[in-house]
Amino acid sequence: MKRYNSIFYYLALANFLFFLGNSLYILLPVYLKNLGASESYIGIMNNVDKIFTIISAVTLGSIMQGRDRIRLLRVGYIILACAYASYLLVTSLTWSLLLIRVMHGIGFSVAMILGTSIIFEIVPIKDAAEAIGIYGITGALSNAISPFFGEMILSYGYPHQVIFALSVVLVLSSLVITFIMPCLDCGTAAKPLPTSRGSLHLLAKPKFLLMALVSIIFGGGFGVIVTYLPNFIRTTTSFKFSYFFIIYISILIIIRFTFIKQVGRIKRSALLTAVLAVGALMNVFMNFLDSIIVLIIVSVMYGITHGILYPVLNTIQVSIVEPHDRGKANALFTASFNGGMMIFALTLGFLIDYLDSYLAAFDVCAIMFLGAIILFKAALRYGSLEAAEEAAPDIAMGSEQNL
Repeated sequence: MKRYNSIFYYLALANFLFFLGNSLYILLPVYLKNLGASESYIGIMNNVDKIFTIISAVTLGSIMQGRDRIRLLRVGYIILACAYASYLLVTSLTWSLLLIRVMHGIGFSVAMILGTSIIFEIVPIKDAAEAIGIYGITGALSNAISPFFGEMILSYGYPHQVIFALSVVLVLSSLVITFIMPCLDCGTAAKPLPTSRGSLHLLAKPKFLLMALVSIIFGGGFGVIVTYLPNFIRTTTSFKFSYFFIIYISILIIIRFTFIKQVGRIKRSALLTAVLAVGALMNVFMNFLDSIIVLIIVSVMYGITHGILYPVLNTIQVSIVEPHDRGKANALFTASFNGGMMIFALTLGFLIDYLDSYLAAFDVCAIMFLGAIILFKAALRYGSLEAAEEAAPDIAMGSEQNL
């Protein structure tokens, strides 16, 4: 692994603690199910925050220009701490939960986007896929740790409120780290920038739009997993759903520390086509989840899918725009990913209720992943993604132009 600016490691630790708290909410569908919620209600409540994540992401790209990004990161953590504390008040099915989910979405968007935007600022674009991949391990690792310990806490008879309180402590720890980490060189970054267009104009570029659609489908597949997989495994098998997260994250970590640094040497078209095909096949295998062997296979396949797609798609969307639009492109990637999570989880929740089958949602995801391959191939008609990334100037050369 390359040696990065010390800020990278402080950010990684803060991100790890923040995501440890956030990933405890993978258990929120279980809590709502125990309160008597339907799958469509769970789909709405578990993903309504994505609406405001998207809105925040679209607007944040312009807001953070010329401003201290570490201070904005602190704002995100403070909003999240307030949201997490509010879950302690939820003891029955109530639509007031919508307000908490809105606050959760805004805080998550600010914290997520500011963290990755700072990474893109301090790391050269040629190393960005590896840096985002390594940085992303801190968040992805929480997807294995938090559900495991959350499930263990519940198995000992403790209420969900213990989990909610733990999430508050974790995100406040992230906030503390932002006060002891080194400051960015904000001499130029704090200088007001000329008025520029918002983020959405990037979607007018066919290549960017097509890649954003691929990211939406990828995010949608992830949204279905985190929303419905826990209850699917609990109600149809004798396995613990945390097994899936532990195995997939283990594979993801191996990929991020080994394979991801070789991504620059592999043709993007072949790599992404193969990985999207693996993602489609993984969803198909959900139909045969009747043994621990199949669960392991599915988990490994998703580890490969997520381990490669997230940093590569993020880097592609950032590298195919002009340097001064990279912060906006990064924000739009987050909006695309979370938009996919919301759209798929909401619509497929109603499909699950209508057909009384979780498998229908996974089958739809399999088809959509194959559709993503077609979209990706169409994006290649507008130019080589490898050339776009290699031609991009070093992000670290001028921080005032990046966000």
